Amino acid sequence: MFLPLTVVVLLALIWSGYWYVASGIARQNVAAERARMAEKGFTLRCSQESWGGYPFHFEFTCSSPILTYTGEAEIRSTNLLLVALAYAPWQVAALIDGPSVASIQGFAPTEIKHQRALAAVTFDKAWKPSFSADLPSVSVANLGQAEKLKLFTRPSAADGTELALQGIHVTYVPEGKPPVSIDDASLLGKLQKDQTFGLDKFELRQGQLRYWGSGTLSVDQQHRISGQIDTETNDIGALLAIAGPQLGLSESKLTNLRTILGLLGNGAKAAIIAKDGALYLGPFQIAELKPLY
Repeated sequence: MFLPLTVVVLLALIWSGYWYVASGIARQNVAAERARMAEKGFTLRCSQESWGGYPFHFEFTCSSPILTYTGEAEIRSTNLLLVALAYAPWQVAALIDGPSVASIQGFAPTEIKHQRALAAVTFDKAWKPSFSADLPSVSVANLGQAEKLKLFTRPSAADGTELALQGIHVTYVPEGKPPVSIDDASLLGKLQKDQTFGLDKFELRQGQLRYWGSGTLSVDQQHRISGQIDTETNDIGALLAIAGPQLGLSESKLTNLRTILGLLGNGAKAAIIAKDGALYLGPFQIAELKPLY
C-alpha cells in the first residue's frame, strides 16, 4: 500500500514540475509572439491578464481584449481565453465572448453580435499552423446574420494556404435592396504565394436552387479584384428572381439577360468577370469595383 502511494506522489511531483516549467515556457512564447505581431503592426491589449490551468491545461485569460492594427483598425471583445492541453501544447484553442466591435479609421464602429466563438490552431512538425473557427448566431448591423459561420485553413504543399468557408442560414441585408436568404453557402480554394486565389468551388443553395462555380481571382495594381469565375445554376429563372434586384440593372438589360441565358435552358452557365475596375456577368456590366484598400 505504501509503495503505490509513493509512486503516485512521485508522479504528481514530476508532473507538477513539468507543468510549472512548461507554463513558464508558454508565457515566454506568448510574449515573443505578441512582440513579433507588434513588429507587423498588430497589438493585443487587455484590461487584465492572468495565467492558470493547472494541472492539465495552460490557460491565458485576457479581459476586454483589443486587437489593433497600426492604429487604423481594431476589434474589441468581452473576453478572450486561450487554452492548450499540457500534454499537447501544439494545439491551442481560443474562446471569444461577444459581442465584438470592429472599427476602421474613417468608418463608424460596427457591432458584431455572436455567441461564444471557438477558434483553434494546430501546429505541424514544421510549426506551420492549421486554423479553424466556429462562429455561432452571428449578426452584423446593416449587413446581415447567420446561424453559423465556419472557417478552416491549412498549409498547402506548394507553400500556399488552403481555405474552406461555410455559412448556414445566411441572410444578407443590403441597404436599399431586398434581403437575400441562403440556406447553405460554401467555398473551397487555395491562396497562392503570388497572392492569387484559386477558387476550386463555391456553391450557394436556397431551397431547390443551386448556384456554383470555380475560377481564379487576384488584386490588380489599383487594389481592385480581378479575375474570372465560371458559374452554373440549375434554375436560371429562380436565380435571376433573387439576383435581379441586387444587380442594379435597368429593366431592359435584365430582360435581355433573361432572354440570353434562357436560351441555354433552365440550367445555364455564365462567366463573372472582374476586369479594369468593372464587374461583368457574361456581356453585361453589372457593377463598378472600388479598391479594397
